[in-house]
Amino acid sequence: MGDLLSKVIPLAIGAAFSPTVLAVELLILASPKRAVARAVAFVSGVMLILVGLTVVGLMVTNHGTGAGSSANPVTRAIDGTLGFLLLVLALHSVARAFTTDRVRPRSADDEDHSSRFTSLPASFLFGIVMMLSNFSTILLYLPALRAVSAAPVARADQAVAVVLLFAITVTPIVLPIVFRLVVPGPSSRWLDSLHQLVTRYQTQIAVVVEVVFGVYLVVKAIRG
Repeated sequence: MGDLLSKVIPLAIGAAFSPTVLAVELLILASPKRAVARAVAFVSGVMLILVGLTVVGLMVTNHGTGAGSSANPVTRAIDGTLGFLLLVLALHSVARAFTTDRVRPRSADDEDHSSRFTSLPASFLFGIVMMLSNFSTILLYLPALRAVSAAPVARADQAVAVVLLFAITVTPIVLPIVFRLVVPGPSSRWLDSLHQLVTRYQTQIAVVVEVVFGVYLVVKAIRG
């Protein structure tokens, strides 16, 4: 079990770093119209995709990899391919940074973007769309699921690992809502500062995560 968690937890932490999704959620929480309810709907949409990805990912990886074999050619190919895709994604993030403004304060356009999804169903659907396009999280979530499926441990231990993987991945988008509910006054200032920080360093955070874990998966695939 310890060996399984040593493989799952780092990937879960990487998957949890989703600056784009977090920035959108913080923008929703800063809006004057049903901020908490819309944020909950948005996060629910994100979680729905993660749940679906968990179910499908476990079925596919359990069918396509041999349990307990990290040197399985299929396993190594999956890790290497996902790592390579993460590195390509990092290059794309860097290239995109040179064609857009690196630092842009919140503007009327941001407020308009937030106000487009004033209804709860629209916020829910927006969460689904954002998660489906959140490739860095998906590319780290899948190898973590593969590690769970391939681990020579009991089903109960695999279930614990999956729950832990899911919980770590969604923690950064759940905590802002919790803070807003528990301390609504001070949290507004904290979340606004966090939004500015995430927005300012969004590209840098994404590139670091993509490069670090891309290299990690590629090296892991090479070493077997």
